[in-house]
Amino acid sequence: MGSMTQMSPTVRTESGEVRGTTSDALHVFRGIPYAAPPFGANRFRPPARATSWDGVRDATRSGVAAPQPTPPASDPWAPIYAPTDTGEDCLSLDIWTPELGATRLPVVVHIHGGGYVSGAGSLPLYSGRAFARDGIVHVSINYRLGIDGFLHLGEGHDNLGLRDQIAALEWVQRNIATFGGDPDRVTIMGQSAGGVSVFTHLAMPASEGLFHRAIAQSGSTIGSMSIDTAERQTRQVARGLRVAPTIDALGDVPLDRTVAAAQKLATRFAFGLLRGDPESLMITPFRAVHGTAMLPEMPSATAARSTVPLLTGTVQNETIGFIQALTSMPLLRGLARRGLRRALGIDAATRAAYASGERALSDADLVNEAAWTDWSFRGPTRRFVTERPGPSWLYEFRWHVPSEPAGAVHGIDLPFSADALDTVGLLGEEARRYFEAAPQALADDMHGAFTAFIRTGDPEWERSDGVARPRVFGGGGTAAG
Repeated sequence: MGSMTQMSPTVRTESGEVRGTTSDALHVFRGIPYAAPPFGANRFRPPARATSWDGVRDATRSGVAAPQPTPPASDPWAPIYAPTDTGEDCLSLDIWTPELGATRLPVVVHIHGGGYVSGAGSLPLYSGRAFARDGIVHVSINYRLGIDGFLHLGEGHDNLGLRDQIAALEWVQRNIATFGGDPDRVTIMGQSAGGVSVFTHLAMPASEGLFHRAIAQSGSTIGSMSIDTAERQTRQVARGLRVAPTIDALGDVPLDRTVAAAQKLATRFAFGLLRGDPESLMITPFRAVHGTAMLPEMPSATAARSTVPLLTGTVQNETIGFIQALTSMPLLRGLARRGLRRALGIDAATRAAYASGERALSDADLVNEAAWTDWSFRGPTRRFVTERPGPSWLYEFRWHVPSEPAGAVHGIDLPFSADALDTVGLLGEEARRYFEAAPQALADDMHGAFTAFIRTGDPEWERSDGVARPRVFGGGGTAAG
């Protein structure tokens, strides 16, 4: 989309003035720190207030992303999920707004995905352009990832990446009015790990009152782990780094070594499926820790007390990409398939149920995929919706490309909900080909429902309270529960 920069708007935040840009009548402010750099003396500690500055801070470029593994140069999808710049001063946010001053527009805070090991709020598919165009103040955030964000180091030093997200929401409460936003009409939204984060914030006492609506795309309510599991993981990481499992010892480990250790841990965790380890069904070893003051219970256990209006859903085949990665090496293909069946407990009765059910699946690999999707994403999401007293709207996204006969894959819904199909072509030839037949009408429909929910708390379709009857995007009507 062509645009012309027309002016350089200036806004005062609690830490000082920032100067952004104006493009197509939308004001954009990038790289605003909401907390101090979480390294050096702040490493493995809760986020600290950002330092104030004199003069006017340049806010025309996004801040660096949290340290994370670099994808292989051969990966054609890297521009979608991998930022180009990472560094220590990573706790920043970007804001898109159609108006400045006390206009009290609805606000959405977007939490990026990436398995808590990769990603950034500044990636193109998290752009707030379409939301701001439609009268919404859009905030996208960075937070700590991997070992620095999710290694458990005891009470008060737990769930650090989630504490960063809370610090960003607190910053929004204190500052968003000067960007035209209404602090009493904040929606949190996220996909994948961002969706897991949304469900987790619904369960965290410290998050209460910081947002008023929630959108969880392809999230899960069963993704957290116990303190015992978390402490075992901490000891494992420390042994690999040859240091004691303490804040001081780990804090002295250079960032490149902890990033490499995070990638090694994630790879080893994924390959746990080869031996049928059910924990590896959670996809990533970096997860919230429940049983703490920050998160007393698993999010799934809090459904009966969940009253914040919720829009949530999944895509048709969430895990097919993970299965393809596991089976891409011929020598491991058989092991991966057997391990997945063992981890999921798939037997003859399970296969028969899928063959005779709504999806009529007879292919063994498709049954594996459907069962993993249902176990990790679809089932927990639908149970949460049916058990909660608060207003809920459920969807399922089904549009897919012909090269994916199994259906819609994890993440395919992002350019539709963000109305960013015109952006996909900028992310490389592979992405352009993948989405070249994507219908703009579907993006209009899905984005329109999301923006209606952010504005009013109602996406304008039938509620799913007590019954898992989702609205279908990319198909007709509603699906059976």
